[in-house]
Amino acid sequence: MAENKDQPNLDEIMSQVHVCIESSHNEVVQIEQVQYSEFLDKLVEMNFKIGVIKQAPITVQKSSDYNVIIVGTPKDSTFSPREIEDLKQYVYNGGALFLLGDQGGDQANKNNLSELAGHFGIKFNTNILVEKSAQAEEDEQLITISDFLNHFVMRGIEHVALKSPCSLEVFSVPGVETNAVAFSPPSTVEVTWNGQQWVETGARKHVMIAVAKYGAGKVVAAGTTRILSTLLNKKHGFKAVDNEKLVVNILAWLVNREVYDKGKLKSVFVNVSLKPDLYFWIENELKSDDKFRDFNEVINFAIESLKRGMEKFKKINK
Repeated sequence: MAENKDQPNLDEIMSQVHVCIESSHNEVVQIEQVQYSEFLDKLVEMNFKIGVIKQAPITVQKSSDYNVIIVGTPKDSTFSPREIEDLKQYVYNGGALFLLGDQGGDQANKNNLSELAGHFGIKFNTNILVEKSAQAEEDEQLITISDFLNHFVMRGIEHVALKSPCSLEVFSVPGVETNAVAFSPPSTVEVTWNGQQWVETGARKHVMIAVAKYGAGKVVAAGTTRILSTLLNKKHGFKAVDNEKLVVNILAWLVNREVYDKGKLKSVFVNVSLKPDLYFWIENELKSDDKFRDFNEVINFAIESLKRGMEKFKKINK
């Protein structure tokens, strides 16, 4: 196959993606800490460029340097009204936010993350979720979920384990498309703040992960930061069950974008999951044959061939 210089190379596209870890509001997620080393390794493996915002305020100018900004629960710190408006504009212009709350929501963490998320139809509830059917006391705040909406971020996911999460609330905002995509089991017990103390309420299903589209940009929200950390307890954290796959899906969805040149659509970047045997077969073909530059060309060639075959089949059977 002749080299098509108009077709963007997948590695080139990925290397143009800049992911930012927001750290200017005393966030729980600080990428230099050892518990986030495996998450950092995954970002590097995905060929992302990684940056950190360490100095407030967040502005449109600062945020525009990044395709995705990860906000991992500010502690004892709030976003100013101007910062919130600038982040809202950043998303509208095509940026993406990955918002992570934590147990107790804004109340316990003394932040206003819900004020930001609210512009996208999402709220971090002031609660702690508990699984009373847990066999060990240490697992009571481990919520294992398998109830998912059919959505890109949940592709190939069977189980996700979220430690010490708060639940989410989704609501309608004009101009925003918001969806809940993951739900806790009906046996999940909610512990809420009544203004004076934490009070246990009844068991029910809760929203755990939500996604939103606003303008040209996207937002994903989850109720715990621990999904990014690597902990001694392998029942939860980045490496537990399908958590790593979920985070990869989330990042892929957030950066999925249409590539235009002079107003013409050139390509659409998507994340593709391959079966191991197919992956190694293609890898071997790439090494032994100069027909293809990369996986990107192989997949496009395969789909084009399938398209031609299906069109021919439809004509024959008319």
